[in-house]
Amino acid sequence: MRYSELKYDNKTYTTESQIIKILKDNKFYWLLDSEIENAEIEIKKDTLIWKNGEYISGNWHYGIFKNGKFYGVWENGIFENGMFYGKWLSGINLLTYQS
Repeated sequence: MRYSELKYDNKTYTTESQIIKILKDNKFYWLLDSEIENAEIEIKKDTLIWKNGEYISGNWHYGIFKNGKFYGVWENGIFENGMFYGKWLSGINLLTYQS
């Protein structure tokens, strides 16, 4: 299953067709083009927040990655926590600031 849940506009969605429509409406085409598994995501103030799941392949354009496994190409955003196995281009990696 690609998506396990999306929190958006004070509601939680679990149906893939509803989640895809919301992602399209908010122009997150890059996420739709990515290979993902069990994504728990949220959209807040036009920002994608990845809460858990596996980002297997694709280009992460911008957002906040809170937990999970990342294997893609990180173009920009904030990587807070999780396992990073991808290619880093730009952004903020909070794991490097933890001691």
